[in-house]
Amino acid sequence: MIDRIQINQAGDEAEIQIRFVTRVQFVRQVMLKNGDIRIYLYFLGIDATDPRLVWQRRDSPPSNIVSHFNVTYPESDSSLSISFGKEVDYYIRPGNDGRSISIFTPIAKPLSQLQVVAAPAALPSSEIGLIEMPRPAAPRSAAEIELTELEAKQLFVNAQIAFKNNLNQEVIDTLKKLLGLPANQQSQAAQLMIAQAYEKNGEFVKARTEYDLYLKRYPKGKKLNRVRESLARVFMAAYQAEKSAPEKMAANDKMIVFGSFSQHYYKGVLHTNSMVLPAAEVTSLTSNDQSQLISSLEFTGLKRTETAETRLVFRNAYTANLLPGIGSNNSLSAAYVEQASSDQGYFYGVGRQAGAAGGVPSRFDGAWLSRNLNSTWRINGSFGEPAQASGNAAETRTFAAISVDLTRLPEQWSGNAYLIGQRVSGTMDRRAAGIEAHYFNAHSNHMALLEYDTLFKKVNVGLLQDNWTTAEGSNYTMLIDHRRLPSLQTSSALLLGQPTQSIAELLSAGVSTGTLHADALAASRLSNQFMIGMTRPYSTRLKLGGDIRISNTTSYEGYDSVSNTRMVFPRKVESIYSIQVAGNSLLFDNDLGVASISYTNANTYKAKSLSFSQTATFRQNWQLDIALQHYTENNNLSEHITRISPGLKLSYRMKGTLNFESGAGFVQTHTRSPTIDNRTRRKYFNLGYRMDF
Repeated sequence: MIDRIQINQAGDEAEIQIRFVTRVQFVRQVMLKNGDIRIYLYFLGIDATDPRLVWQRRDSPPSNIVSHFNVTYPESDSSLSISFGKEVDYYIRPGNDGRSISIFTPIAKPLSQLQVVAAPAALPSSEIGLIEMPRPAAPRSAAEIELTELEAKQLFVNAQIAFKNNLNQEVIDTLKKLLGLPANQQSQAAQLMIAQAYEKNGEFVKARTEYDLYLKRYPKGKKLNRVRESLARVFMAAYQAEKSAPEKMAANDKMIVFGSFSQHYYKGVLHTNSMVLPAAEVTSLTSNDQSQLISSLEFTGLKRTETAETRLVFRNAYTANLLPGIGSNNSLSAAYVEQASSDQGYFYGVGRQAGAAGGVPSRFDGAWLSRNLNSTWRINGSFGEPAQASGNAAETRTFAAISVDLTRLPEQWSGNAYLIGQRVSGTMDRRAAGIEAHYFNAHSNHMALLEYDTLFKKVNVGLLQDNWTTAEGSNYTMLIDHRRLPSLQTSSALLLGQPTQSIAELLSAGVSTGTLHADALAASRLSNQFMIGMTRPYSTRLKLGGDIRISNTTSYEGYDSVSNTRMVFPRKVESIYSIQVAGNSLLFDNDLGVASISYTNANTYKAKSLSFSQTATFRQNWQLDIALQHYTENNNLSEHITRISPGLKLSYRMKGTLNFESGAGFVQTHTRSPTIDNRTRRKYFNLGYRMDF
């Protein structure tokens, strides 16, 4: 699910951007004392049971501005974790592209730069060193106080005149002198005006510093709401001005190579007891259902010069199936080279890569080209072959797409419009047009997408995502998702069990494109989903969250592999209500406990789920995760299903670059109905290591 991790510099903060291979909805987050951040996400249009979804751990790229960290997905509580190994100041914001999240943290400076600089008597606070030292207040006579007030008043009058005439630099220079004086009656107004002057001058980072100082020094000031609004505005202006700029590292003619190699062994044993009622005939069976060794290699080569940044990326996993009769397989998820100019004027990427936006397949073999037309508009083009097409793998599918990006407008607007066409065996497979819009500020993020398929003359995707964060730390989310599953394309006709798995052969046999389009439309179900959620901190150690998710899927036609016939799968309606409680340091000094309860009311079943997970870190390098879930279901087949699944995971990090991981557990399921009584128990364990370089 994780495509790439990139570190950008946004003003005086570091932005850790984690991009995924599909669209994602940010739900909530919590943090452990050891610096582990747990982020709960919802992936759109993804089947959670897809066997291609695998556990991932990614190392942070080399950086001069942020501490080393690891990213892991999924953890035992289905969250994504970011581990810094120490507590950090941070906040999280959903990405503007709908496929990423951004974690902002203060820029980490080497110890050699953290110098304590004493403040000289006449130096304004905005120019004091990294650590501001308090000045002892020397006793002053009444005459000295009066002279200070007169000087401050005159300086402030001069600054007011310059401010009205938009002489911003003159305002700043004058107020620096005023703020360098001992505290006086003009100090509060001067502190606000210098922040405003920096903002008007386009120096948003300095403006933010001065607005911050105002809030700290005058917590009972009359203009606090106005200052907070200004602070949010300049923060977003600073971020918007530099959001596309990668971390500013020194140019290096040599390529830096970093990555990891890992191997994990998975073993599973399944035991089944089946009783047929009323005869009470019992059948027992024990079998090895999994024995795999998965070896993964990923590396990134990074080279920065004065004019460009070049990146070479490779990620591959080989699964050796050790059970008889099951073949091994290789999965190449990334193999591309990309380059961007240092001024972000152009970009290109060639090879197997993830589609960034514009309706492009989530993973494809081809090229992506981008060119800035000016500071506001960018044009993109891409072409290639989808890397994970359905149907006959030997059947060629090619696509071409063009898009125009609105990179920024005042008030933090951005977006894009795109056209894409895809062909299969010489006939049109997909043809769509889409438009995407984003709006964000310091407290909220909103994204809307509409894609219309001009070949089928149907809406393919309609999407609205919203996130709000309050000053108290509460988070609210909303999602409205309307889409076709699978996405409309002619090749979806093959899902109905055609006599051949080739569009070319069907056309040669006389099947018309109209018939193929009708079959593809019948095989594509219409999915609608509405979700709202909230998270509220009740203390520094406790957070409460809740979600309501309502979805319905229309009936559709498909192929039943059991009966070898084409059949209609019924409509599905589902409502899920869930509550989650997350606590820090409840059982141990540095732990995270997450308890959740959910109730599902569907047209074919009703279910309840209780789950609990506990994460504890010992001696900094050891981490233990324990998880337990209890699930019950009653369905319209008169079946009562009970499932309990405990598990644990233990990991150890040695010397910062070598990790050992192991896990074990079992899943016990009991299914009862008037005709059967089945009990199954699956035991499993895994053991592995990962080396970072």
